[in-house]
Amino acid sequence: MEALHEPGHTSTAMIALANRVCANFAAAEVARAMAEHAASEAEHAHLSARAEYWDALVNEQWTTLCAAICATVPDGTQVERFLPVRPLTNGHVELHVHDTDAHRLVVLFTGAQALAVGAHLTAYGALSLDRSGQKLDPGLPHVNAAPPFADATTEAWPVPDGATGQQTTQH
Repeated sequence: MEALHEPGHTSTAMIALANRVCANFAAAEVARAMAEHAASEAEHAHLSARAEYWDALVNEQWTTLCAAICATVPDGTQVERFLPVRPLTNGHVELHVHDTDAHRLVVLFTGAQALAVGAHLTAYGALSLDRSGQKLDPGLPHVNAAPPFADATTEAWPVPDGATGQQTTQH
């Protein structure tokens, strides 16, 4: 049996283990039911031994399955309603949203995907506000203009002349 509780287990492996637990449980129940209707003591002993074998497998696999589930979903994990965007410890970002029918959905992004989506949403939001006649300036913090960096290799920087629109050079 695979070590499912180690890092890297997949939902497919967990489902496969759950299916094996169920199949082995069913085999144990069938062996127990057949033992009750055995024609001889030897057949009853044989079928009872098979039921005990399947039960032992179920108990072992059940313990492994529970450990895998506990490792995947630790106690106390819950989504906080006030936090629709949540960074995860594995570098991913969860986005909790509702569709048009009010179904709750969780979208999982990698860090790079979340950054790209955030940049796109910011740009689209700015365009939408601009097209509707609203300006972003009141909502943004003030940024002071800074002069360009100058070093010994720079001869002159063009400086716009606010009154005429012509450019002059500054030394």
